[in-house]
Amino acid sequence: MGYSLNVEKLSIATRDVIAKTLVAMQFLMLAAIALDALTKVHAKTHSYLGMEIGLVVLGLLVIGSAGVALRPSLRISPIPKDNSPLIETGIYRRVRHPMYLGVILIGCGMAGYGDSWISWLLELVLIIDLNIKARFEDALLREIHPESMHYQIHVSRILPCLGGSCRTNCGIE
Repeated sequence: MGYSLNVEKLSIATRDVIAKTLVAMQFLMLAAIALDALTKVHAKTHSYLGMEIGLVVLGLLVIGSAGVALRPSLRISPIPKDNSPLIETGIYRRVRHPMYLGVILIGCGMAGYGDSWISWLLELVLIIDLNIKARFEDALLREIHPESMHYQIHVSRILPCLGGSCRTNCGIE
């Protein structure tokens, strides 16, 4: 399954600091990308405006779909709510972290609009942050939902597997 985080030895306070740092970084990167894009509002041409708007709208739709499916467990923090169920339905059948996918799509649309090396660097940092956040959340989910290992093996982390499950032979039943 690749690299995974070992969270068992982390204190609750350390987990909370990690979670808050990852969330703060996510919003800081999105705000910085948006700010850079806003400086380009008066540019004469935006060659890919339709695609940029489409990415933002698609990102919002993905987040909305995920929010509906995740309703009983919804929170910004990667630390799961106490007694929350493992969600494997709706968009979560195709991707484990669709909210992060939505944020990446929104950031990509705004970075495209800003179209500067700063915007694209910020988007890269956002993608790295969300990947770390997803790995952290997956490790925490395995603690409270040991059965999530099977789900995590079969369903892609952030980019969806459009042709069904990512892996069909995992050895876990």
